[in-house]
Amino acid sequence: MYRVLKSTTSLTMCVALALPVGAFAQPVSDPQASAEFCIEEGTQPDFPCSLPDGTEVLDAEQLNTLREDGTVAEAFRAEAAQTAGIVNAETQATAEAQALARARVAAAAAAEAAAADAQAATDKAASDAEAAVQAAAAKAAETQAAADAKAAEAQAAMDAEAQAEADREAAVAAQIEADAQARQSAEASAQSEANATAPSGQAEAAPTAAQVEADLAAQQAAAAAAAAAADSGEAKADVVTEEITAEDTRSSNQEFSTTLNSQTNATTTADAPAKEDDGMSKFEKALLLGLGAVAVGAVLNNGSKVMSNSGDRLVVQDPNGDLRVLKDDAALLRQSGDEVRRETFNDGSSRTTVVKPDGSKVVTILGRDGTVLRRINVDPQGNEFVLFDDTRAEENVVVNELPQVEHHNTLASQQDEEALRTALATQLRDNHTQRFSLRQVRDIRQVRALAPEVELDALRFATGSAAIQPEQARALAKIGSAISNAVHNDPRTVILIEGHTDAVGDAGYNLALSDRRAETVALALTEYFDVPPANLITQGYGESNLKVPTVTAEPANRRAVVRNITGLLRQ
Repeated sequence: MYRVLKSTTSLTMCVALALPVGAFAQPVSDPQASAEFCIEEGTQPDFPCSLPDGTEVLDAEQLNTLREDGTVAEAFRAEAAQTAGIVNAETQATAEAQALARARVAAAAAAEAAAADAQAATDKAASDAEAAVQAAAAKAAETQAAADAKAAEAQAAMDAEAQAEADREAAVAAQIEADAQARQSAEASAQSEANATAPSGQAEAAPTAAQVEADLAAQQAAAAAAAAAADSGEAKADVVTEEITAEDTRSSNQEFSTTLNSQTNATTTADAPAKEDDGMSKFEKALLLGLGAVAVGAVLNNGSKVMSNSGDRLVVQDPNGDLRVLKDDAALLRQSGDEVRRETFNDGSSRTTVVKPDGSKVVTILGRDGTVLRRINVDPQGNEFVLFDDTRAEENVVVNELPQVEHHNTLASQQDEEALRTALATQLRDNHTQRFSLRQVRDIRQVRALAPEVELDALRFATGSAAIQPEQARALAKIGSAISNAVHNDPRTVILIEGHTDAVGDAGYNLALSDRRAETVALALTEYFDVPPANLITQGYGESNLKVPTVTAEPANRRAVVRNITGLLRQ
């Protein structure tokens, strides 16, 4: 026991010496400051002595008393516990310091590993990015090479087509010149013969209106005879068949690629086809070819003169000074996906057969000036519907005997669809049962008036423009639906679309512009409301029928009108 106490005491003393002054120190003035520790057992201590808790023992008797009541033992146990606590604290602090050091080492190692991973990721990302750039560059090079090859192929095709077109143009130009020379030679010969046989001083008379009518009738009869002869195999025709693509057509929101001409002289017009063809679309080139023999000369056989030529249509002046616009009336039938077969006969007339994707057909006979003479619709089941036939003999029209019609202007924007259907179905013929030809309906205002007009008042064209934008086409919704319904109920329905202008500008220009606008309305009705183009006839009237009599730029005169002329074409 003594050894234990001695060892404990030594340890306590070591700790006390290591701690700051004050653990067991007493004031220097205290006489007991130098007292030794009392020993619980063993040798007798020197008195006075003190217990570890600071209790001072003056003599052996007091020491024995304290031993007996356990004070000495308790004091030494407290000292041992205190010493053990200090040791445990130091041990724990050491362990914590070691743990902190290990944590710091681990953290440093983790940071180093993270840095290494980050560097590896950075290196990999850089490598991947470089590989992606190289791959993109290779792909771009491949794409560019493919594009270059395709462009070269397209350019070669365009060059080949351009060369073929140039060859065709050269052939047409040569034919134009040959026809013009032949016509001039024939006219000169006829003039010489007339001068030789006519009395002295008598001038050659200009063709009369009756002669013009007779020439038109002869043209109609010749076209019908040519078509019949071709059917019987007695006559041959030049045949061209083509598949129509979107490039070969024109939509209602597109402007014509050629500009309208103001009045030109005969010499300029004779050269126009070769000069103006450069900027023409395939659509307009087809129109030019559809005009037939008229497009090759400035003077028609009946004495009419070509006043302007915009490539897609001609404006001619007859001997009486009246203007007419000529175009290919079958052009509207050309839609993407169609197969078109054109047979051109020796007299310049032609027959166009359009085969639709559903197997239906539209057969149209055109005069040598491109004017439609007869049209037949054939449905997919083979049923034929004759829309009109101007190859038949016309009955003379006596204007004064026609029913007197009070003009009533129906505005499409102010009517609902049912009212528009009623307006289109109305006829003002009374008991007049004469059948009129399409030419008479087109050319004679009093005949047209027997079919009431519906004005498309919500449709307005920009100055000099013939295009209809999609947002404007909405204004045609009700009339488009009414016309489509009429055709559905009667496949023989024929709708005339008229174009009109104000009186500002050249009359020939206005006539061609109004005709283009009428054609655009027809295109819009077909594109947006599925109105069959075969049931539509377009005609421009320029400034000849002003709604408001004024030579100023009156917007009300720039209008489009539709009429249902079906009843006028039947007996």
